[in-house]
Amino acid sequence: MQTKNPHFIDILIGKKIRYRRISMGFSQKELGNFLGVSFQQIQKYEKGFNRVSAKCLLEIAQKLEVPISFFYEDLLTADVSTKDNPSHYDQDAYSEKEHALLKNFRELKPKKQKAIFWLISD
Repeated sequence: MQTKNPHFIDILIGKKIRYRRISMGFSQKELGNFLGVSFQQIQKYEKGFNRVSAKCLLEIAQKLEVPISFFYEDLLTADVSTKDNPSHYDQDAYSEKEHALLKNFRELKPKKQKAIFWLISD
């Protein structure tokens, strides 16, 4: 379902899809192939331009190895002001440098991951 002005919930869910897809190392094309849709459709989901059906969101959650609640977690704590200002969610999930950092971190042995986590923790 395409809307002229995406609803903040569709934008938020799209950002969560993008964040998790990238952290799992999947391209839009790979996720699209799994779902039987084009990579352009994945782009529309991630931008909130097209609403993700319940069935499709369940399939995405399974592929990205998260509970379906992952996509709704921030809704309970979302500031009411962001509902009228969807641009709040328009920032990219994270930069290429952050993606590379996450990818390299995931390749480390658990002992090194713990050491790095300890180093950056409060």
